[in-house]
Amino acid sequence: MKIEILQLLEGARNAQGLTIIIDVFRAFSTACYAFGNGIQRIYPVGDLEKAYQLKQQNPEFILVGERNEQKPEGFDFGNSPSQLMTSNLNGKTKDHTTSKETQGIANATK
Repeated sequence: MKIEILQLLEGARNAQGLTIIIDVFRAFSTACYAFGNGIQRIYPVGDLEKAYQLKQQNPEFILVGERNEQKPEGFDFGNSPSQLMTSNLNGKTKDHTTSKETQGIANATK
């Protein structure tokens, strides 16, 4: 088995085969809180327009994320774990996009 450790967006773009994205910053801390409060599934999305489109196609989804550290217009929550700590998210699906963190997943296409 060949294991490579690649970094940042260029690493995600060059990754091939089974790829594991590790990010200990805000987006995935937010994911932990979301799962802790009942989220059933999370769709990480790299593109803001795709996030809006996914929400439009699935109005029951929760739209979470940020651009330039600010909650975009129409989003249910920003990208902060504290915003999800007291929310009842049981059985819901989270449509999640960020300026940085979800970009790794979106760019790991090989």
